[in-house]
Amino acid sequence: MRAIAHFSADRSPGESGFTLIELLVSLALLGMAAVLLTQGLASAGIIAQRERVSKSNLEQIVTSQRVLRATIERLRPITRIDSAVPIVELRGTAGVLTFVGPPFDRDGPDALQRFRLTRTASGDLVLYSAHSRKVEIDRSGTDLVGWTPNRLLSGIRDLSISYLGPPRPGAPRVWQDRWWDRSTTPELIRIRVAFAENDRRIWPDLLVRPRATSHGPCRIDALTGECGEER
Repeated sequence: MRAIAHFSADRSPGESGFTLIELLVSLALLGMAAVLLTQGLASAGIIAQRERVSKSNLEQIVTSQRVLRATIERLRPITRIDSAVPIVELRGTAGVLTFVGPPFDRDGPDALQRFRLTRTASGDLVLYSAHSRKVEIDRSGTDLVGWTPNRLLSGIRDLSISYLGPPRPGAPRVWQDRWWDRSTTPELIRIRVAFAENDRRIWPDLLVRPRATSHGPCRIDALTGECGEER
């Protein structure tokens, strides 16, 4: 060791090679560069993961709104047969919307379906569906036995549904949080969804205009469950 130290100390400026201090400094710099590179790769991985999650969340919201828009736009203003006055089978509150419409496209042509949009106790946004010929399902209450759940989103803190239309015949149109047993459908239905405070997802207000905005001569056939015109 003394020989090496003596050689390094006595090395002339023109001689080649590295001193022990130079080697240690080089190793330290390489170590720092490796640490910085590792941190950079880790940060890039985190950013990429966040981008993938953000893109996935956006796709879920877009898909959910498309499903709701397509389903609500095609709702049928079926008139109830147990009422002396025309009443459309559409009941809506601030947290639940129930209506009748064609089945999902994936199910193919079939008899009309009943739909119910609500938020579950676990925080899921669910669009329930049931065949219109199922007489055992609860059509107006909270019992969802016999309904098929179609989960749209999870992590929902609040669901708010509003309805645009006159509160009574001849009155100006206003937004209301209840549309129950009326002779017409609302002109617009607005759906708002709120996520948890630490959830960065954003739900743009969904405004849907039902294609049928008044009751028509359409009743559910008791045998086929389909909508048929009165004669």
